[in-house]
Amino acid sequence: MSPSAGRFLMLGVGGMGMAPLAAWMAQAGYSVTGYDDYLQEPVRRFLAESSVELQEFVFAEQLRDFKVVVHSSALQEDHPLLAAARAYGLTVLRRGEMLARVSAEKRLVAVVGSHGKTTTSGMIAHALRSGNHEVDFILGGFFNDGQLPPCQFTSGDWIVAEVDESDGTIDDFVPDVTLILNIDWDHADRYESAEMLDTAFRQLVSRTRGTVLVPQGSGLAARFAESTQARIHEFAAVEGGFNASNRAAAMAVLEALPTGAIDATVFDRFPGIARRQTVLHDSPQLTVYEDYAHHPTEIRLLLKELRSLHPDNRLVVVFQSHRYTRTRQFRAEFAEVLEEVDDLFLLPVYAAHETDIEGGRVEDLAAEFEEPPPVLSMDLDGAGELAEVVQTSACTLAFVGAGDLDQFGSVFTSLIRCSFDLSATWLDHLASRVAPDCLLKVDEPLAKKTTMRVGGAARFYAEPSNLCDLRALLRATALFNLETFCLGRGSNLIVPDEGFDGLVIRFTGDAWRRVEVLNQEHVWAGAGVRLKEICGQAAKSGLSGFEFMEGIPGSLGGSLRMNAGAMGNWMFDVVDRVQMLDETGRLRDLPKDAFHFGYRKVEEISRGIALGAILKSVEVVETDAIRERMDSYSTTRKSSQPRDPSAGCIFKNPEGNFAGKLIDENGIKGMSVGAAEVSDVHGNFIVNKGGATAADVIELVRRVRAAVKERSGYELEPEVLLVGQSWNELLEEEAADV
Repeated sequence: MSPSAGRFLMLGVGGMGMAPLAAWMAQAGYSVTGYDDYLQEPVRRFLAESSVELQEFVFAEQLRDFKVVVHSSALQEDHPLLAAARAYGLTVLRRGEMLARVSAEKRLVAVVGSHGKTTTSGMIAHALRSGNHEVDFILGGFFNDGQLPPCQFTSGDWIVAEVDESDGTIDDFVPDVTLILNIDWDHADRYESAEMLDTAFRQLVSRTRGTVLVPQGSGLAARFAESTQARIHEFAAVEGGFNASNRAAAMAVLEALPTGAIDATVFDRFPGIARRQTVLHDSPQLTVYEDYAHHPTEIRLLLKELRSLHPDNRLVVVFQSHRYTRTRQFRAEFAEVLEEVDDLFLLPVYAAHETDIEGGRVEDLAAEFEEPPPVLSMDLDGAGELAEVVQTSACTLAFVGAGDLDQFGSVFTSLIRCSFDLSATWLDHLASRVAPDCLLKVDEPLAKKTTMRVGGAARFYAEPSNLCDLRALLRATALFNLETFCLGRGSNLIVPDEGFDGLVIRFTGDAWRRVEVLNQEHVWAGAGVRLKEICGQAAKSGLSGFEFMEGIPGSLGGSLRMNAGAMGNWMFDVVDRVQMLDETGRLRDLPKDAFHFGYRKVEEISRGIALGAILKSVEVVETDAIRERMDSYSTTRKSSQPRDPSAGCIFKNPEGNFAGKLIDENGIKGMSVGAAEVSDVHGNFIVNKGGATAADVIELVRRVRAAVKERSGYELEPEVLLVGQSWNELLEEEAADV
């Protein structure tokens, strides 16, 4: 498949296999757009530098602009974007299928095996780059140092790529050279028996046109001799430390390529592959490793090497099994291997895309041991519990597994590095996980970030520059057990004087403040866009229906959460679809009718985070007519609302009446506590006359409610949000005081 095939959309582009493929294609002249709602910062930066156009959001309507959609196997076949792509008649390919097509244009060296593929391929790539050889490569991982790219495009005839058997796409490759590292039964979700996996490798060998490379003494040469016309060559397997066998395999491939002699000492400078025997921390008392091993054979080799490197240390392992199917398949073998360590801790199984199955849970794995090991909570508490164990004597600690335990390992090492200072640990953990322009602060004052100008500080504060940053921040909140609050323009809320003991997220970056007129009916806007800006952009295009937003001092995200309104109109009057993270962190693109919206609340968004929305115009009219209506609304608002700092309307309108009217009729205007005062312009506003505290405002809310109830019988309910606290609890305290 050539670059002339049209535009390519890579879904799940942040995957360790997808990103190098996308970058290689961009280098080769393909027009590549990438999208991944779980993108991580180092990968995002690499893709951007590789000329892959990255999209924060992709809508089904935009798929018409593409010819081919390539997706990670982690995406399920019923994914809405894949379904839409098929409905539009686009070519839809899995990552392995696309790799097979591009490698078919060259002479392929396929690196295969149940484990060790990425490290061996990385060693080959390192040698090729070091010698400036005209050989392409596409890896399934990133180098440790961040300097070497995980792909290379040249004008040469050869390409080296690791071929994955886990999703069945191994069946699409026709190599010139095949390197088989090992064949250990794995991926029980696809291969129900070792024989089925063996057949997949056997068929690849039968399609190999030139040479099949296998380790000496592995028995693989005899095993596949009758399956191929290719020459089977056994290379000398090497005993030794980390990567000794991988080094021998890499050298066998290099000798099969037309590169000329390569000095084996080039491997002495090999930087290693990320999450493979990576040293996270090294001190006389504690050395911490992270390794991607997730098969019993890999784990056995890893533990043997760690014992050899640190013979006098206690060996402590934190293990996270990868997928329920693999846990069920290997739980007895895992237990047999891990019984040998001095201290073992388990983490909950990393599910990937699988659903929970009997026999595949962490409890099932723990039950295989004579003395079931403890299961750590994957958060700061679990990291603290682990720290207590490893500080009692000299230890080698290894985080082992292919799931998301790298996040847990990072928190642990940051905690140790920062001497258990929570603020410093949070900053240290996130430093490499967010973009340079993502603002991170601790103890950040919030008063000036609100329209009321009162309140204390946020213990943690961040301004994410993109969705990648936001994902990293939300993962950190789970790890650090933090409550989260999203702050927009700071209207319609009160920050208590004691501040907020969690993370405040504010959408100020350009990615969140983009407004785009999609067509003659629709406007897309990000969560950080001021409503006034949406109104202005729509007016320029003659799109009406947004005029009521003029003068509402809020941003789109908060307005969606509160179903903000004015002049008899409400936010959800103009909503067509909302892009949001739900309470589980899943990215959703939901139509208006998926929401339960009412007066000052949208249930689903209050439990998640609104990221943006497609808004629908009522009609197309002349710009001048829209501007005239906007000016009229603005004039009305200015004449009926106070100029002093306020949070907007304090109380909800009770059924059949208006809060402001009740306050006015009962002579409550002008009531004050400290510098907080009920406005004499509009009774439903409490204003800050200069120097008011949140305590002043909250006490004034109590007194106004009590006065209205006493004089009219109405019990007013606060509309304004109280950050980190519950009005219900405060009002219950009020009732108890009475």
